[in-house]
Amino acid sequence: MEQRVQLSVILPNAPGELSKLCDVLKAAQVNILAMSIQNAKDAVKELFKIREKTDRRIALAESYRSILKDSSDYSMIRLLVDQAAPAEKALLQANHLVDKEPILIFRLLNQPGMLGEVVKRFGKAKINIDYIYGSAMENAQESIFAVHVSETDLSRIKEALGDL
Repeated sequence: MEQRVQLSVILPNAPGELSKLCDVLKAAQVNILAMSIQNAKDAVKELFKIREKTDRRIALAESYRSILKDSSDYSMIRLLVDQAAPAEKALLQANHLVDKEPILIFRLLNQPGMLGEVVKRFGKAKINIDYIYGSAMENAQESIFAVHVSETDLSRIKEALGDL
């Protein structure tokens, strides 16, 4: 496990926008190692469904419709890149909205059960995982997973993971 920087970029949800982002990174000689893309509108829809199914909906449906309308114009791109600082600089110069935060990176054998072993240890240590995204080629020896946790005590995380 290692700690790296993840870049989050808000892009207009329109054809060609992801291509422009990729061109900016290519020009800066930055390689994308893993990526997650989520349409903001879909995230709001899922939240509405979850709150409805768990009887926790506290806002009126009209409020959600208003948020859906506003959010349909954007997507959240999470990036793990080989050079975070040059990537951030290039994206900011290209007028992209960029945020950065620490992320845990796991390079695992690309075989069944490896990710499960990692997340099981998080659960036993009562460390909540906010989200995960990863990347691997089908026949590759290794996979890479980016794990976001709100736990800030890296030594506690390392202790929970043991010999991984």
